[in-house]
Amino acid sequence: MAVRVEQIFQNSMAASRVVREGTSGQCDVPRDPHFPDCPGKVDWMRSRWTSDPCYAFYGVDGSDCSFLVYLSEVEWFCPPLAWRNHSSPPVLQKNPPKRQAAFRTDLSALLDQVGTGKESLSFMKRRIRRLASQWATAAHRLDIKLRRSWREQKKILVHVGFLTEESGDVFSPKVLKGGPLGEMVQWADILTALYVLGHNLKISISVKELQGFLGVPPGRGSCPLTGPLPFDLIYTDYHGLQQMKQHMGLSLKKHKCHIRVIDTFGTEPAYNHEEYATLHGYRTNWGYWNLNSRQYMTMFPHTPDNSFMGFVSEELNETEKRNIQENKVKNM
Repeated sequence: MAVRVEQIFQNSMAASRVVREGTSGQCDVPRDPHFPDCPGKVDWMRSRWTSDPCYAFYGVDGSDCSFLVYLSEVEWFCPPLAWRNHSSPPVLQKNPPKRQAAFRTDLSALLDQVGTGKESLSFMKRRIRRLASQWATAAHRLDIKLRRSWREQKKILVHVGFLTEESGDVFSPKVLKGGPLGEMVQWADILTALYVLGHNLKISISVKELQGFLGVPPGRGSCPLTGPLPFDLIYTDYHGLQQMKQHMGLSLKKHKCHIRVIDTFGTEPAYNHEEYATLHGYRTNWGYWNLNSRQYMTMFPHTPDNSFMGFVSEELNETEKRNIQENKVKNM
């Protein structure tokens, strides 16, 4: 916390020095038809900029100049300021070289990533261990089927929102007491599938981990991320989506297309579309996110509107199949 406070202070001091480069006339609020929201955003900043420490982190100090710098360079509601130093060409961020995704059969590193401390995580790890040999066999078969073709390794964040303490995590205490296990089965299989396929995987089970992985600035979530989104895809649930909304600011809207929502029973378009849901009384605690309906991924193929994620079914050997069949006959 002390480091963050010091960082906020240094940023604010640096911004104050920069802001002094402009005169009061140069910081008049522009009336630009291409940026119609700019005056209103400046008015909002004048009265509310102290409501979140993230504004000071980005250099806002209460002056109109600092508001305009922030609204033109961190957010995008105001036009670039002519007196700012735009002479040097912007540094283009080079895309890192693409890496090949190689199938993995050793799941020990994944088990370490899943973590400890919750009975729900222990349940998921037991399932991963029990099916490890079958995952290895399936990976080998798929590799042959794909003729060992080149596949790009994706950077993927998996944020299991319903298991975070911030969401209440009502599942973990009930794992050994007959509580619902279906969601944990599906999440364990999703994690294993992404890992076995060779992707660069990060797993988040808390809001603090989520903030660190995404690059959330210190504060209450009103400001955009400190840099570009560091992931190609984010798998989460409705709890995680709500947490991302609280901490990503405008960045969530910008990066919505990267999100995949694990949604057990699916979300129909009427509940997903915010305006339609509001007008027709379909607003719920879980809907109106205005995603592409295919971004919702279900446990069973309930509807063609959503994507079917599913879960893994075990492959039995001949002895197991015969035993099950014999027990069926005896019990009929």
